[in-house]
Amino acid sequence: MLNDLNPSWSFGDTGEYVRRVTSGMPPVIVTCATTGEHRKRDHPGLPTSAAEQAEAAKVLFAAGASIIHIHGRVVGDPDRTANDPQTYGVINEMIRAAAPELLVDNTQTIAEVPVAPREFLGRIYQYQTAPIEARPDLMALNPGPMTFRGGAEWPSGVYITTFDETERIANALREAGIKPQVFLYHPGHLDLLEHLITRQALDPPYFVQLVFGQHSGINPGPESVLYMLRNLPRNCLFQTCALGLHAIQVNTLALLLGGHVRTGMEDSLLFQKDQVVKSNVQLVERVVRIAGELGRRPAAAEETRAMLGLPPYRA
Repeated sequence: MLNDLNPSWSFGDTGEYVRRVTSGMPPVIVTCATTGEHRKRDHPGLPTSAAEQAEAAKVLFAAGASIIHIHGRVVGDPDRTANDPQTYGVINEMIRAAAPELLVDNTQTIAEVPVAPREFLGRIYQYQTAPIEARPDLMALNPGPMTFRGGAEWPSGVYITTFDETERIANALREAGIKPQVFLYHPGHLDLLEHLITRQALDPPYFVQLVFGQHSGINPGPESVLYMLRNLPRNCLFQTCALGLHAIQVNTLALLLGGHVRTGMEDSLLFQKDQVVKSNVQLVERVVRIAGELGRRPAAAEETRAMLGLPPYRA
């Protein structure tokens, strides 16, 4: 079970770090982000349908993941991201039938904001709250704004929100009994986290996802990770994710520092340089193995709930 040390502490405190290494770090919460915005043409093994997500959930739970992060797809069109509560409700129900103890984490969903092409070059998206009705255990809470480079198939875009809107969503999540995971993409988002805490819109421990290497976000170097950790408020439980080949580097650093990790095909379709990943479970098995070498085992679902301040699972 959990070490009697609180799994949340001042991560910039060197003395506390040394003490915890000696006494034993907490078990590691492993989240698998299975799909993201990728499509079947990007990887044929990507789980996109509700049935595929549920089947993946069962295998991932057995491999050591205690949270699954879900991006839904429009039924009959696996290339289109779903933004409605009904789709997420079906996915969540099927996952819970396949792996009842696994915690379900839904993405926040978005909606495009109409804008005249001559007035703005790119697309504008507003963060939404559709999954709240689907009652996941956790939901991503994105502070924004974030801007993303375009490409051959996608125009550049910006994701918008405000302090007040983020606070409103945080309160709505609390009322629904859903734990928010606050995504921090760069140091400026630390200010918004402090705002939510000051406004008492979040309940401790504050579950934060530190994202590295995203467009307009902080880079995935070690100093970036350490900077974000040194400036986290107290009572935070941090998890890291990074894009592409940086994912395992950043996650290994998080494991060393007593944090928790997110892996999965949403974050990287590569296992190593020039080696395409076989499946989500391959990525989970890797972080579990590395954690074990560092003296940390994967947190069981009930331990994850306890660390996040969530009620025990009831069948």
